[in-house]
Amino acid sequence: MKLKTTIKTKPSLSVVLGPFVGLLEKSTESLLEQLEEEAQKNRCITHFVRRKPRFFFSEEVPQREIPFSQSQWESIMNQLKVELDEEELEVALAILHQLDHRGFFVGDEAQIAKEFGTSKEFVEDLREFIMTELEPVGIASKNYEEFFCVQLRELYPEEPELCQKVLEFLKTGVGDQRVKDIATRLRLTPFEGEQSPYKVGSVDVILERDQDGWLVLLMEDFIDFEVREGEREEKERALRWKKLLDLRRKLLRGCINLVVERQEDFLLGIGPLKALELTEVAQKLGVSVSVISRLISNKYVKTPTGIYPLRFFFQRRSKGGYSREQVLRAMKEILQKHGKLSDAKVAELLREKGIELSRRTVCKYRRML
Repeated sequence: MKLKTTIKTKPSLSVVLGPFVGLLEKSTESLLEQLEEEAQKNRCITHFVRRKPRFFFSEEVPQREIPFSQSQWESIMNQLKVELDEEELEVALAILHQLDHRGFFVGDEAQIAKEFGTSKEFVEDLREFIMTELEPVGIASKNYEEFFCVQLRELYPEEPELCQKVLEFLKTGVGDQRVKDIATRLRLTPFEGEQSPYKVGSVDVILERDQDGWLVLLMEDFIDFEVREGEREEKERALRWKKLLDLRRKLLRGCINLVVERQEDFLLGIGPLKALELTEVAQKLGVSVSVISRLISNKYVKTPTGIYPLRFFFQRRSKGGYSREQVLRAMKEILQKHGKLSDAKVAELLREKGIELSRRTVCKYRRML
C-alpha cells in the first residue's frame, strides 16, 4: 500500500502579521504610541490598559529617528552591506542613528566606541568611510566645512587647494568668478529632505539579579486590551495587534533569556562578552534571522552594569568560537607579554591559543586596542 505523505508548512511571520511585521523593530514606546492611536479609532479595541511602573522612568535613552526616506535608507544599507563586514556594519548603524535631520553627525564617537567595545579611531574611520564613499556624498559630516570639502574633493580631485579658496569665499565673500560659480553648485546639507524630530524613550527591558536568580521585566508586559465584536475589518486589525503584542512578548523574552544565559558574566561585571550570533538565537526561537534582527533593533536594556542597546550583546563568533571581546583580550595579553610584534607573529601566537585570525584582521583588532 502506498502511503500518502503530507508536509505541513508553518506560515511565515510576514504572512501571519501582514503589514504589521515591520512593527517588530519599533521600540516599546514607539509601538505604544501607534497602538494608542489605533485604540482611539478602532471600536473593536476595548479595555485598553497601559500601565507604566515607575522603575521604567528611572532612565531615559535618547533615540533619534533616521532622517532618510525608506528608499534612501535601503540604498544606504545596500551600499554598507557590500562594503562592510557584520562587525563594522553594527558600528556604522550606530553612526547613522546619530545624524540630525540634515544628515550631519551630531553624536559622540567616544560613546559609540564604548558601547561596542572598540576604539574611537575605529569609529572615526567608519564615519569618514560613510562620508566619502557612500551616495549621496557627505552623509555623516560633522560640519559645513567638512561637508563642503568632501564635495569639492569629489568634484575636483586634482585641485586640493580649491577647498580653502571656496571656504574663504563663503566666510568673507572674497573670491574670483570661478570660485563663486563653484560655490553655487555645492549642496548645503548632506540630506535635503524634511526634518525628522528627535524622540526620547524609556528603556524597553530591565534586568535585575538577586539571590534567587535573574528578574526580567518587559515594559510590554504592562500593556493589555480586549477585542470585542464589530465590523470585520476593524476586528481583524485588532486581532492582528493582539497577535503582534503576544508574539513580541514571547520572542523578546526568549531572546533576553538567551542573552542572560550567555552573557551572565558580563552582566555581573566579572567577564567579557561571549559569542552570540543572530542565527543561533533564531534557530532556538524557531524564527528567521531577519525576525531576530528586527526584534533587537531600537531597544535598550537596563542591567546591573549599565544601559546597553540590545544589539550590543550579540557578538560574532570567530573561527575558533570566540567573541570579539575575548579575542581582543587575548591579543592584549600577548602584546603586554611579548612587546612589539608583527601582525603575522601575533596571528601565530593567537593560533596557538586556538584563535584563527588573518593578518589583516589582526591589524584591524590591533587598531581597536
